[in-house]
Amino acid sequence: MLNGFISWGDLSAAFDIVDHDLLMLRPERQFGIHGVALQWFRSYLLGRSYRVIYGGSMSAMVYVVCSVPQGSVLGPRLFIMYTADLSEVVKKRCKHSRIREQHTIVLYRHCLRTETVATVERLERCLLDVSHWMSANRITLNPDKTKLLWSGSTYSQSLLGSSCLSLQLDSDTIIASDNVRVLGVTFSCDLSLD
Repeated sequence: MLNGFISWGDLSAAFDIVDHDLLMLRPERQFGIHGVALQWFRSYLLGRSYRVIYGGSMSAMVYVVCSVPQGSVLGPRLFIMYTADLSEVVKKRCKHSRIREQHTIVLYRHCLRTETVATVERLERCLLDVSHWMSANRITLNPDKTKLLWSGSTYSQSLLGSSCLSLQLDSDTIIASDNVRVLGVTFSCDLSLD
């Protein structure tokens, strides 16, 4: 038995580019938030501005037309609302886990050694669907931060041998790694605890 893991991270910039118009569609359509509560979200996000005072000088006013406030309790929750329908995109192709607070997303797919080619195709379609969703929602999937790991017993790994397949994402090739680090934990291809 093998597991195909895909990990990509550094979505921290995504907090800065959350489109307010797209975000304001989510509470009502997906979560049933209406009336005063919806207006509260709107008033919290829209009309934000800032300026910088340094050495007695004041900068021009900058109006914030996108992003969710970081360092607030609501910021991560608004980002979760913004990305909530991404899990539906992923469910079509992969079992999945999403770790939003750390700006990392992890997908996995369990398979037999003989199913690796079909699993690669399914993972590629999943990545393509995710990439399209992110593009439509103005978030970028960074292939340089995307990692692939085939994990399993040492025996399964030896049988996989040179057929350990990479993934293709548009013009980028994602080559399998020996280990992947997620939230400070390193997962190795042979599942050892070394």
